[in-house]
Amino acid sequence: MKNRVLRLLIRILFLCAGMACLFMCGKMLEGRPVPMPGLWIGGLIILLAWAVFRLSRMHLCERYTMKRFEDLWIEDRKTKKGLMYRDKPGCYVILIYRFPPVLPGSAGYSNVYVGQSLEVYHRVHNHLNRKGNGDVYADVRDGKHIEIEVYPCRKDRLNELEISLIRKYDAEEYYNRTAGGAAKRKRF
Repeated sequence: MKNRVLRLLIRILFLCAGMACLFMCGKMLEGRPVPMPGLWIGGLIILLAWAVFRLSRMHLCERYTMKRFEDLWIEDRKTKKGLMYRDKPGCYVILIYRFPPVLPGSAGYSNVYVGQSLEVYHRVHNHLNRKGNGDVYADVRDGKHIEIEVYPCRKDRLNELEISLIRKYDAEEYYNRTAGGAAKRKRF
């Protein structure tokens, strides 16, 4: 639903930018000077259209500290509220710090692990509770500061996103043993 609305918004903004440009070109062809407010409004519309387009292409992530993630895991069993009940496909980044970072998601992590899953929240929960990567759990057990980034995406984009995140965080130098892109996935 969000994607459809976003695409529609992008189309409307590009249509408005195009109409503003046609209006300005029409004024110029008639020999009249282009009014400055129209020029500014047209430029602003084009800029907004570009910004919305760029934002729609970005992978927006959800950030959690390990404590916050575990607190949100099950908020209310009766109403089925919590991350446990929101599962969807996506990729995740587990950042391990020796000390809490000054800014969330900032450089300075001592280790990183990137993965993908059809049930991304369950997979992250498993890593934090001894059912995933042993190196990650060892850091949890040792009390290191851990931050989690979850990137929800469609199933057909999982491999592509995981590979790009492994490159971004240079994760093969840390806990990832491959460049990513699982051929087969199992559902937890």
